[in-house]
Amino acid sequence: VCNAQPCPLDVVCVARMDLLIGIDASGSMGLSGWKAQRTALLQLVNRMALSKASGIQLGVLKFAYKITVLSQLTDDKKKLISAITKTKFDRWTTNIGGAFRSMKGMLQKGRRDAPSICMLWTDGRPSRPSSKYDASLGAKSLRSSCRVMVVTMRPAVPKSYVSPWVSHPKSQNVMVVNHPNLMVEKVMKVNTFVCGRVQTFLDWTKAQKVTKATS
Repeated sequence: VCNAQPCPLDVVCVARMDLLIGIDASGSMGLSGWKAQRTALLQLVNRMALSKASGIQLGVLKFAYKITVLSQLTDDKKKLISAITKTKFDRWTTNIGGAFRSMKGMLQKGRRDAPSICMLWTDGRPSRPSSKYDASLGAKSLRSSCRVMVVTMRPAVPKSYVSPWVSHPKSQNVMVVNHPNLMVEKVMKVNTFVCGRVQTFLDWTKAQKVTKATS
């Protein structure tokens, strides 16, 4: 919902925030699920108004057994798209605790005057070297530094399982997608889920043209 009205189908996030996204590269994603998740993330990047001065800074990591930081917080869209496009599917375990701890470290490069949001996408429960307890500890520590949100991508990881990780109110910080392959068609819902201020893509494009013409 956007200002108590149904959200348009194609929107751009124009909020000012530091946003970290953790994507799942564990084996349970499957190659098709991994590709769908990566495509959804690329589409999401293209619907965000990136600007260190007035808009979004975005950072991305992937997690499996190891944690890989794809990009620290930046407003460089080309850099983000290149890093996301080039990254490979790890096919290993689900180190969610490690992902939460890495996000906390990445926030050190954030802006002090911008809200921080940390959003994790996962289709599995924590596994070696993480665990349910380890993930809970990581999430608790992270909540002290940012708003923690989770997109769960399998019925095997229900809302009730991930709710203890996220910030309050819990109902506003968990989004359920039934399969990783559905992430592309849900990307606009992900955008309005994480973003507190949106514009239609058409209005945003017009505003950009006006800004360029007067600059």
